[in-house]
Amino acid sequence: MTKIFKVEATWLEGTQIESETRGFKIRMDKPLEENGTNLAPKPAEVSLQALGSCLLFAYLYAANKLKIAIDGLKVEIEGEVIPGGWEDVQNNKRAGFKTVQFEVQVKSSHSKEEIQKVHDLALKVSPMYDNFSHPVNLTGSFVIQ
Repeated sequence: MTKIFKVEATWLEGTQIESETRGFKIRMDKPLEENGTNLAPKPAEVSLQALGSCLLFAYLYAANKLKIAIDGLKVEIEGEVIPGGWEDVQNNKRAGFKTVQFEVQVKSSHSKEEIQKVHDLALKVSPMYDNFSHPVNLTGSFVIQ
């Protein structure tokens, strides 16, 4: 059975956007150097936050499933964008991240081999990792009101 996630984003003013899902609201903006007001993170930053949160949830799930105690988790993520875009290996012009790297810092008394098993399972079950690492069938349209 599939599950549908729904989000609604609304332009407020200037460079401010408010996104809402399940009654939770997130405001987004652009930094000053991109002619924004810097009152909130940009959408690209929020997407990296979503990836990081999802990876940590996946680590917790995997550790629990493998019965490996985790005392602390933190993930650091960097996404590289090229202002003006870049070309991929098929010479397609791209505007999004060129690369994304992450490092999960794990506090545990378990061995490196055991934590590697947690890592491997976490990557298999993380929806956001899957979204970032594989193409998604994305369609869109518009309506004039």
